[in-house]
Amino acid sequence: MRAENAKNDGNGRGEGRMVKVSYRVTFDTPAFLGNAEQSGQWRTPPFKHLLREWWRVAWAERNDPRDWRRMREMEGKLFGHAWLENDHDSEGGAVSARRSPVRLRLTPWKAGGLTGLPKTRPVATKAPASGLYLGYGPVRGATKLKMRHPVNEGESAQLQLAWPKMHAGAEYMERMLALIHAFGTLGGRSRNGWGSLALSGDGLPVLEGAPLRDWRDCLREEWSHAIGADDRGALVWRTQKLRTEWKSVIEDLGPIRKQVNGWVSRKEREMINQPVGGRGGRLPNTLRFKVRHDEKDPEKLYGLIFHMPCKPPEGFRLNVNSPVQVWQKVHGLLDGHEGLKRGGV
Repeated sequence: MRAENAKNDGNGRGEGRMVKVSYRVTFDTPAFLGNAEQSGQWRTPPFKHLLREWWRVAWAERNDPRDWRRMREMEGKLFGHAWLENDHDSEGGAVSARRSPVRLRLTPWKAGGLTGLPKTRPVATKAPASGLYLGYGPVRGATKLKMRHPVNEGESAQLQLAWPKMHAGAEYMERMLALIHAFGTLGGRSRNGWGSLALSGDGLPVLEGAPLRDWRDCLREEWSHAIGADDRGALVWRTQKLRTEWKSVIEDLGPIRKQVNGWVSRKEREMINQPVGGRGGRLPNTLRFKVRHDEKDPEKLYGLIFHMPCKPPEGFRLNVNSPVQVWQKVHGLLDGHEGLKRGGV
């Protein structure tokens, strides 16, 4: 990793030696990153959220995911908080909020450059195009966007990070970066493959295996902390065909998402995905999509599907008796899909 050391974090708090890294972040599909005016823009808040999301996964890989309170305490002290009740300053005094010692800079902050989506083939006869189906909300029609000028595919910026080397939780930062490169997406409809990003630069941490856990055990916790695995291995699938353009990969993924929703009953579908409030809470889809470059031929792209199961939130009213049976059905159907193959990690 390209890193430098410093004596403190720039605020004189003596946080210790700082690790500094700099990578180029590039979007491989358009990203619906919006500001307060609903206009696409490169901004640091979404990236801060991305860091937290995958830092938690890196933490859970080496700790008991049931101990989420300890995880949240460590996360708050590393990334900042306004909620911890047992935090103290260097003199032992209680503090109700803490600024993150992790420094993030995105150069430049700029407006997105996308004005419209390329025309895509229909998902099926009389069905909406893949761009509309996977981007419902941000995409009004096959080529019409709700957001003004989202970040376009191919746009990039320099992402600079610095963190105290000896800070509690810092040992997961490199693993976090490797996970972001492999699985990270950002912005609206990012679980459907929009906002697929890649990191590049000297010393980028290499992903040495995915963070796996038996998917049935994952269903015991209310947060997505690992990629599920069964007796065949990781619950990861990749599209068979390599493509030269991102829109072709989206065309491959769109029908699969549509077919998954069609394979299960309406009651089962509500258990898989409840994107808005209802039935006692919101249930994001834990079956995630990403567009990624092929490892052997970086000029080619493919679609990645991976399952990060979790228990529905407390109070969520299930319409089915067994979530396990529903997901077994989905896994089996993906295993048997002619356009997919297991692997990709």
